[in-house]
Amino acid sequence: MALKGNGQLLVKVRNQPFAVVFSATQPFAIPGYSLEPLSTALQTRPQFTAAVAADHWLLAKPATLADDLAPWDTAHAAASAHNYAHYVEPDILHERSTIPPGKLDHGLNGDWPPFVDATDGISPGWHLGANFTGFESVRGLATGKGVRIAHLDTGYTPGHASKPRNLRPGLGYDYWDKKKDPIDPGERGVLDQPGHGTATLALLAGNAMDLTFGLQHFKGDIGGAPDAEVIPIRISPSVVHVYTSTMARGLYDALGPSGDPDKPDPSNRCEVVSISHGGLPSQSWADAVNTLYDDGIVIVAASGDSYQLEVADLATHFTVYPSAFNRVLTAVGATFDKQPYATDKFGRMQGCWGPETVMEKAVAAYTPNVVWMKFDDCPAGFEMDGGGTSSSTPQVAAACALWLELFREQLPSDWTRVEACRLALFDSVDHTHPNKAQLGWGILSVPKMLDGGLATEIIAKAKSGQLDRSAQDSVSFPFWRLLMGIGPPQSDEERMYETEVAQVVLESDNMELRAAAAEAAAGSVFSAAEQAHYRSLLAQEEISSPLRKKIGLP
Repeated sequence: MALKGNGQLLVKVRNQPFAVVFSATQPFAIPGYSLEPLSTALQTRPQFTAAVAADHWLLAKPATLADDLAPWDTAHAAASAHNYAHYVEPDILHERSTIPPGKLDHGLNGDWPPFVDATDGISPGWHLGANFTGFESVRGLATGKGVRIAHLDTGYTPGHASKPRNLRPGLGYDYWDKKKDPIDPGERGVLDQPGHGTATLALLAGNAMDLTFGLQHFKGDIGGAPDAEVIPIRISPSVVHVYTSTMARGLYDALGPSGDPDKPDPSNRCEVVSISHGGLPSQSWADAVNTLYDDGIVIVAASGDSYQLEVADLATHFTVYPSAFNRVLTAVGATFDKQPYATDKFGRMQGCWGPETVMEKAVAAYTPNVVWMKFDDCPAGFEMDGGGTSSSTPQVAAACALWLELFREQLPSDWTRVEACRLALFDSVDHTHPNKAQLGWGILSVPKMLDGGLATEIIAKAKSGQLDRSAQDSVSFPFWRLLMGIGPPQSDEERMYETEVAQVVLESDNMELRAAAAEAAAGSVFSAAEQAHYRSLLAQEEISSPLRKKIGLP
């Protein structure tokens, strides 16, 4: 599938005082484009000083937005005009194929457990129970009160009873339609999935509900962190597509949500970010992740969903971005019977997992067949076929909010807090069926995570400097380096080639090319003949002219 942009560019201007970037002598300009900060929230950070030279992300906007079918050519043209002194990437559409839901059996997806009789049913809140995540068991201890969560998704539905009781739409923003109050308009179209945000919000911090499925009844808070304050940030009309800029801006908004991107308010800073979206690697996303991590904000993101494609499966199930970044907690899936969310049924939807480095910071939560609120059936409509890692992600994010409610004040508001929370997750999971490759550290167990003794040990490690800082994130694609026999990029031109190749290969329909990238990530080495072969495969993709010249093929 060829990359497609909207004409906009994301520019990282290097080593310039912010006061100079928009002056008459601005160091970077593109004829026909206007420039603006990618996010003004960055200017609210204590370390920001307009007079000191630093790197700054800008959004370059053409007079008229239009589909750009050669987005990396546009980016290279802008960067080369400045001798590649600055980094430029296109604002591409991260578009993933829709996946058939599988066999629906009286509201449940019959391809997955629980396999129950339709009349018997199952509790709509089964995933909250003591034998699963255990959220119900800790209601008297923590409910997320006082913790603020940024929810990056498709928006919310005002009239649904599951809407979090502490939802703060006035502080949210719709980056997709560029307006205040990020209500999901519920518009249906090709690849659209309206109501996705409504359903994930309910799993994250949903209000008290009275639900019946078959003969089973559930009454209580349906969300993991029902008293958390939640900021809805709309970055897409659907889980299967998002622009680079809307994700990046949504991430930065967590630094100071206010309902107006031009007037960020750091007093509203979030402590957790929940993202049930994903796509291709982007340097602007990597830098946003680094910033939030340094400021003590925990990011939880879905590993993504895939098809089971037998021999091609390896090339399609790797974790999407931003979840794949080091400093993001990866949420994978575990089924009702505590097994990996993976199947051998051809063409069926399953989760994503891997490579090994990603699974070192991954945790599983329950999916599929969890409760899924229906945005178009208010006030209380729901189904029981909620699936994908979109469903497991808000469970993990909610657990982080509970931990922070109890223990954040004992830690500084920086990366140490993030690492402490991550360690609490990793050290408390359910190991009933250990499977590091597909379940990460294990399955979410909230009561164990909130154990006071465990927290005391972790906080002691933090205060004595025994917590390790996760490696800084950037776009790193071993396939490209092996292909060319080169090391890590040493210039912005090289960084642009690496990002372009990563995006092109991971979006490609050529399974041989994607499998080679998976092998490179696993540590394989290419022979000279393999290098030549894979360069020829890459040349068959719709790559930019500068990249085509770089690999030495027409």
